[in-house]
Amino acid sequence: MFEQTVTLLLSGEFICDVRYPEAWRFLEDEAQRQDVEAFVGRLGRRLARTRQGGASFVAYREIGTDERRAMREVFAAIKHDLRLLVGFFVHVMQALRQDHFLAPGSLIETHRLMAAIDENPNLRNDLQALARLGRGPVGDGTLRGTLDRLLKRLRDDGYLVHANPEREIYAVTGKIEYLQEVVDFLMEYQSIPDEIEEESDSEPHQEQLL
Repeated sequence: MFEQTVTLLLSGEFICDVRYPEAWRFLEDEAQRQDVEAFVGRLGRRLARTRQGGASFVAYREIGTDERRAMREVFAAIKHDLRLLVGFFVHVMQALRQDHFLAPGSLIETHRLMAAIDENPNLRNDLQALARLGRGPVGDGTLRGTLDRLLKRLRDDGYLVHANPEREIYAVTGKIEYLQEVVDFLMEYQSIPDEIEEESDSEPHQEQLL
């Protein structure tokens, strides 16, 4: 389990009990977690957790020129996808009439979500607007096809897993906590992605995220 867990972490995966339950349980053991920390430490990384503790990932131990360049690329990619990612989860909350932002383990029932969207013109328009932000094939042009494509995108990006494929039920993963932290970070430091090579007071926060 050590090799599998380390491989996941170094490939950029977020380990949580929803998507990778075995690796999550492995890291819950203090001795095994220390072994992983020691290993990634030799590679210039450190084992980190989201603020709410729902996911583990690796971040840089020190920030040098190469690391800043990599961070700039990561933040550019995140900012590019941010409207789609946040917009989709807010859309789900509105459709299902939920007051709180989705958390790890929250379930999304596709049929229930589609029914709610189908009966509300504003939700239909919002879904189509979200689809235009996405990448890849446009699908068959139907609302259901659009929703399926967005759900697949979120699953491919690690924010959702199939909790029950037969009933088309998805579960939100711990990576959503990281998304929330990135949103908070960018709201506070709007210029960071373009100025990341310069010294600033935000570097401790950058290190926590990356």
